[in-house]
Amino acid sequence: MINMLEKESATERLKAVSLTQGMDEASNKVTNALLQTLNGDENVNVRLAALEALKPYVKDEFVRASLIRSIPEQESPLVQIALAELMVAIQEKSSVKALEKVLHSNKTPRDVKKRIKQSIEVLI
Repeated sequence: MINMLEKESATERLKAVSLTQGMDEASNKVTNALLQTLNGDENVNVRLAALEALKPYVKDEFVRASLIRSIPEQESPLVQIALAELMVAIQEKSSVKALEKVLHSNKTPRDVKKRIKQSIEVLI
């Protein structure tokens, strides 16, 4: 799976991410690979799939903290919104500062800012 994440084809990387979804428990190596994919893959769909694959592991403090650190690093509006929605779903109040960075960025589209603001309001 980890070797597949390094493939040139986005389709192969998506397949690699989907392999983790059937796992009962993911090793640190797998969650680290998924986090690296979330933060570094050039394809938005692959990053969204990595985020989806990480959802079962949000009880792990390392995964939660890594997801929070990922928020201001994301440039894709779809990934920004997906992360904000996940933070609301898991009631991660410590993500508010990271979400505020996205909210106050000049690069963030108006519609995304609106959704981020709503997420912050729910969290606080």
